[in-house]
Amino acid sequence: MGRRHSNDRNIYHRGSLREEETMRTKDKAKIKELYERRRGEILDAAGVVFSKNGFAKTTIDQIASQAGLGKGTVYQYFKSKKELFLLVGRSGMDKLKDVVLAEIEKEEDSIKQIETAIKTYLLFFEENSNLAGILMHEHGEFKKETQKRYFEHYYGHINMMRKIFKTAIKRGLMRDTDVDSSNNVLIGMLNGLVYMWQAEGMKYSLTDRTPMVLEIFFTGVLKDEKQRKKYEKAKHC
Repeated sequence: MGRRHSNDRNIYHRGSLREEETMRTKDKAKIKELYERRRGEILDAAGVVFSKNGFAKTTIDQIASQAGLGKGTVYQYFKSKKELFLLVGRSGMDKLKDVVLAEIEKEEDSIKQIETAIKTYLLFFEENSNLAGILMHEHGEFKKETQKRYFEHYYGHINMMRKIFKTAIKRGLMRDTDVDSSNNVLIGMLNGLVYMWQAEGMKYSLTDRTPMVLEIFFTGVLKDEKQRKKYEKAKHC
């Protein structure tokens, strides 16, 4: 009888331990979720303030106020203003890359993929105007670091588009032009539009410029056929 009670106690004890372990696991998950949510809120607030004031004029107090938190809470998640600034830019560029890639993968036609990439690129900055503002600011002593991060993402986009362009050329959908130069021209056009839109106070819809980009990139700006052939000939000289 005593052995039976002992076994019952052991079974109950093991059951209690499993319940405690389950509770601890759930608590850890909740803590991690709260941590990531709060961290994201601070990054979002920092993006707003950095975009408005630039790096030099921004303070941790301003970021904390924008996030509705105390200054000490911000320092619990981030070591410095510099770390916040660099992470805001990196996080934004990571999101851009992921969004463009996800939208492109929905299309099979190469030309449609290019069109989708252009639309998504412009829409992303229209919906994340703070990032455009941050990229416009001079970064002072952090310029090399932010440029390094930017070009890592820049060449990530280049590689992605290079594959699409090569496929389009192979299928006879595009002329056999230099792929890297075509990429540079396209991204230069898009970045120029984003920067001008930001500089002019975002008074119009950035995505409304999509048809213009498509027309210029796909058909060029010259209407006269003789003139177009002249420059096409010069290209091979």
